[in-house]
Amino acid sequence: MNRGEIPRQSRYGESPTIGDIQNKQFSTRMRKRRELFLPMILVAVPVLNSGAATFFSAPDTTATALDEVEVKGARERSAIKSTAPTHTIDAGKIMTSGITDISDAMRRLPGVNLRDYGGSGGMKTVSVRGLGAQHTGVIYDGAMLGDIQGGQIDLSRYSLENLSSLSLSIGDADDIFIPARAVSSASTLSVSTLQNPDMMTSRPSLTVGIRAASFGTLNPSLRFAASNGHDLGMSLTGEYTHAKNNYPILIRNGSATTHEKRDNSQINLGHAEINGIWKPTAGSRLQAKAYWIDNSRHLPGPVTYYNSVSHERLRERNMFGQLSYSMKLGQMFSLKALAKYDHAFTRYRDTDGRYPGGELDQKYTRQEEYVTATLLCRPVSGLSLSYSADFWHNSLHSNLRGENRPLRNSFLQALSVRWQWQRLTATARGLLSIIHDKSATVPGGKTEKRISPSAGISVRPLENADWHIRISYKDIMRMPTFNELYFDHYGSVNLNPETASQLNVGTTFSRAISSWLPQIELTLDGYLNHVHNKIVAMPYNMFMMTMTNLGRVRIAGLDATINAEFLLAETHFLLLSGNYSYQRAAPRTDPAMADWMKQVAYTPLNSGAWSLTWQNPWVNIVAHGSGCSARYSISSNIPSTRIGGYMETGLTAYCDFRLRACTLEARADLLNVFDKRYEIIARYPMPGRSWSVSLTLKM
Repeated sequence: MNRGEIPRQSRYGESPTIGDIQNKQFSTRMRKRRELFLPMILVAVPVLNSGAATFFSAPDTTATALDEVEVKGARERSAIKSTAPTHTIDAGKIMTSGITDISDAMRRLPGVNLRDYGGSGGMKTVSVRGLGAQHTGVIYDGAMLGDIQGGQIDLSRYSLENLSSLSLSIGDADDIFIPARAVSSASTLSVSTLQNPDMMTSRPSLTVGIRAASFGTLNPSLRFAASNGHDLGMSLTGEYTHAKNNYPILIRNGSATTHEKRDNSQINLGHAEINGIWKPTAGSRLQAKAYWIDNSRHLPGPVTYYNSVSHERLRERNMFGQLSYSMKLGQMFSLKALAKYDHAFTRYRDTDGRYPGGELDQKYTRQEEYVTATLLCRPVSGLSLSYSADFWHNSLHSNLRGENRPLRNSFLQALSVRWQWQRLTATARGLLSIIHDKSATVPGGKTEKRISPSAGISVRPLENADWHIRISYKDIMRMPTFNELYFDHYGSVNLNPETASQLNVGTTFSRAISSWLPQIELTLDGYLNHVHNKIVAMPYNMFMMTMTNLGRVRIAGLDATINAEFLLAETHFLLLSGNYSYQRAAPRTDPAMADWMKQVAYTPLNSGAWSLTWQNPWVNIVAHGSGCSARYSISSNIPSTRIGGYMETGLTAYCDFRLRACTLEARADLLNVFDKRYEIIARYPMPGRSWSVSLTLKM
């Protein structure tokens, strides 16, 4: 195939792709589909347009749209050339890969260990390359999410309905124009919902969706966006999720097996956010976001024989507002600034006779105030420098006995440099962290200071081949959470920060092979991680545990990915995507300890995922799967704590129809086709075979 036949750029590189070929048949396919349906007159669209025209003006939008498209393409190419592993899943790949929810999306990323407590309401956290969930930072639309209490971000709060892209950076990515806090974790998961091209079109857009699934799941959603098409835009998103989660489970006790249903697992979750954007000049942008979520769920607890009943309840409310501003200061300088306020309330209740009064009622309120500013300088071609300074204040209040009202002030500064010369890219960064804690138990406070370096290099050895070799190193620390420091009968105020060092060596390759294989992309990375002063729970006596710095862990592994596109016929294509990870995580604290050189709890040696998509003019079909080898629930690897491996397989069918000025997307999923019964967390069974259907109307 000659490049001249299809001029548009591929999403994986500069070569033509299946998506480019499909555009030639788009008009024909749409005409065929319209012949199958009766014409529909949608009154809401002209009414919506006329109402918006009264409020907004409508200048030319061509330049704005082109700018947004160019930025997106640059991000996709940067993953191949990046000095550190970076993996991205955008909204298009979510559909073509049959991804069903946020946890399924994380399983499609290499090196990720997911902790999933089952069902749509079960808590979901991620550990990258065996370092633990507290070492994974989560960025939501440009601002870091924080949970000073437990240090883990529950990804079950976020759905795919409003998702633009997910991006996982292991170590430091090449982008140096970011806040210091964004590089303060060993790895970073960026969740993006802002779709500026949608927000800056002169015509208002409305997206309405409804999803129904097994076990009493119902999920309506709505998104509205409008602008004057030039410098002012807004979007409003809302969704609600209800699920009973009473899926069938098997309880085994020796030779006895009983068939029951998951009990006390209901969830009711409401989420809304509003985004605004203003571009006062060509080189400046002001963005605002207000976010609210209310999550009320029943906690099913671990399944045990003869006693699977639970009366636990958890209510979580979180709201935050953020304001960000970016501008160009001439040809050499750029500036970004952001301010955010975050308020979260959690209430845990357990009505059980073993508590005084028959009920345990715990309430927690945490707050965070956060400001950041970043300055980027490009003194000469190929050289970029940046300086960022971040400050945030955390507080936690509760109604627990012995409440000590902890406070934390964090001040981070980062100095970064990136150099690009011909086929070489190099980055280096130094992060200075100054963190001060204060509480009733430590009235004088305690201050930690540390400099954390990182560096990376990527080189393209051959001028005419899209083949890159990369090596990166990062050293980072993790401060203890408030639970680890102050929790009654558990925390220890004398804990030191946990430190981790990461070394990665890898290669990436991308090429158009032939007319039937227009694009293939391969990545391979090997890594070695060391964790020092690992925070672990140790028995204080027969009834109490206390946190201490005791552990050291060495983690060695390998991550591999493949993405390929096959042309079968003029309108028939195959998309192949897969990843595989090998991970050996071994405690190396003391040879006399039971966990010496055993595998770290909940860390499989082998894990992976795959998807195969057949795109055609009628209904697109996806087969996909994910799984891992056996794990242990404790690091001493006692046989009785072994959790068997699994491979879960699913099928997806989706298509879209043009209805005059609207698009209707239909999707159906069959999950866990072979009804595999398995656990990710010990005694928290995952659902068996289930289904899901959804309709989305875009106007």
